[in-house]
Amino acid sequence: MGDQEQYIAQAYEPHIMTTEVHDSFGYLAVLSDIHEGLNCREYLQKQIDFIMSMGDNFKVVIGGDATNTVTSNSKGNVLEETLSGEEQIYGLIDDIKPLYDSGKLLGIVSGNHPDRVYNETYISIEKTIANLLGDDSLYKGSQGIVYFTVNNNTYVHYILHRHVVRRDAYDYFNADCVWKEHLHAPEVTPKVLITHDLKHKKPIPRICYEIKQPSFQCYPDYIKKSGGRPLPMGYYVCQMSGDSNNKKLTPIWNEDLKTMVNMRIRL
Repeated sequence: MGDQEQYIAQAYEPHIMTTEVHDSFGYLAVLSDIHEGLNCREYLQKQIDFIMSMGDNFKVVIGGDATNTVTSNSKGNVLEETLSGEEQIYGLIDDIKPLYDSGKLLGIVSGNHPDRVYNETYISIEKTIANLLGDDSLYKGSQGIVYFTVNNNTYVHYILHRHVVRRDAYDYFNADCVWKEHLHAPEVTPKVLITHDLKHKKPIPRICYEIKQPSFQCYPDYIKKSGGRPLPMGYYVCQMSGDSNNKKLTPIWNEDLKTMVNMRIRL
């Protein structure tokens, strides 16, 4: 690796998360755009209860905009918030602490809402949350890179909050799944990427995914005033196979996963 490549590789290092599970499947959920303080907190708590009911093979990243963080420059209104200021920090910690205590929480990524505070004061709300949980290293900055190993299969996840809207913009990263947050409009796009078998001199097609993330907001007034439509709340979960003969990633809507789990219990 040349000097330029080494410097670029070093720039990615602060964002890396790694985990390894030994099971038929591994699961990764990205809980982004929580907007604690201007969200449906009861729905968030129910989802965390569901995640806690899953096994040790289920891991979580807290994506950007974990707190709503209204400031004088925001579109939102502090009068609409159910929690304001530091209450949002403490409320979020109360809600996600079970994920931390259980070892399910891999990291926390920053978002544009708390960045308003950082841009004015150089105080990171997300790093403060990581510190109060008990582990500064949980804070991963402006993006997240997850290397998730299930038995002998390793999957790459690339998580961005503020992002280029154009599809395929991040194909250079060669991830199995690119997670795009911020716009609150859920969508899954399967794509084909081509890698190369250099030994046998042939292209190798691979199915990967681009996921646009929803949020935990339930039709706030600033969206109503702009004429926007209500959007589904929730999150996606990626199921990853541990079968070395069938490396496969499958995105699942959280409500569909709950239905699948309940059906298995009834059976």
